[in-house]
Amino acid sequence: MSSAQQQQDKLVLRINNFRKLHGKSCAECNDKGPGQICIDFNTFVCMTCSGVHREFQHKCKGISMSKWTPEEVKAIENGGNDKDQAIWLGGWNPSQFPKPSPGDQEKIRKFIQMKYVERRWYVDPEKALANVQSSAPPATTHTPSSAAQVADLLGGMSLGAPRTPGPPAAPASAAQGLT
Repeated sequence: MSSAQQQQDKLVLRINNFRKLHGKSCAECNDKGPGQICIDFNTFVCMTCSGVHREFQHKCKGISMSKWTPEEVKAIENGGNDKDQAIWLGGWNPSQFPKPSPGDQEKIRKFIQMKYVERRWYVDPEKALANVQSSAPPATTHTPSSAAQVADLLGGMSLGAPRTPGPPAAPASAAQGLT
């Protein structure tokens, strides 16, 4: 086995180890054992949801079939579904709009549009971190005193404007009735 292949195997192993803790189910529909990653948000998603993400011009890669760089893997390890949910679903009420069922493309499309394009439930990362901390046991609560500390606690995530790809480019037939 070549050293390049060994490097790839190690990177995939790191991704899979991280997935065991932070990506057991799809970030969008809760399907178990997602095998794709939405690179734009560093989330683990199922095949159906990765296809819908691509309609919105979000970059997705298969875990085992893609080539990975150490920088991509580090970004993934600084993300994960838990952080995504704290930020992009920070103001979400599941009783008002539950997550779609696995395989339900129309509801998945609407959910992803509302979550990432409309930013309907988005919470600033600093506020999201504060919300997570306020629900933690008092012994583990730590209030950061600077933006650098907040960024460190968020695993290096940017505290500036959220990274959002350009406007959605879903086919007209797929976007009908979604506004």
